[in-house]
Amino acid sequence: MPGRSTAGERRAQIRKAAAAAFAVSGLHGTSVELIAREIGISEAYVFRLFGTKRALFIDVVTGAFDAMTDGMAAAAGDATGTDALMRMGAEYKQLLADRQRLMLQMQGFAACGDTEVRDAVRDAFGRLWSRVAEISGLDPLRVKTFIAFGMLLNDMAALDARDLPTAWAAQATTPVPRELYEFPL
Repeated sequence: MPGRSTAGERRAQIRKAAAAAFAVSGLHGTSVELIAREIGISEAYVFRLFGTKRALFIDVVTGAFDAMTDGMAAAAGDATGTDALMRMGAEYKQLLADRQRLMLQMQGFAACGDTEVRDAVRDAFGRLWSRVAEISGLDPLRVKTFIAFGMLLNDMAALDARDLPTAWAAQATTPVPRELYEFPL
């Protein structure tokens, strides 16, 4: 039958619609009905493909984390040490332009009161941390510093504060120089 989508194509459509909805309204503020209606399918079909709304949420949130992790790893290339951090950091700033992906991550953190979500977000964050540590080969304190700056970048991007005409926004969005990762231990 021409025009009929495969289950894989429908999964991709559902993920796209769910990512847009969950990024704005989170796990508890988004209905499967809204997601299904957005792409013209039944709620039952969404549940058949993903099982539960929570499973769909976890799928798109961990996908957002993994896309960030993979993008940063690719940007590092064969670099190690501080060079790798600087490449990953530059890529991370570019990846933050995808506001939907950023907000999905933040919605994931916000839904960590749910044990299954918390475990999935914890695992996704752990993969990000481990890749940064593995690629850079740096000690835990430098990795922690890098991740901490990344979390501040997340907050500033979520607040859309980059172009705010205030001193605090200008200070908080100042680029991080490589010297901050080269402190003596």
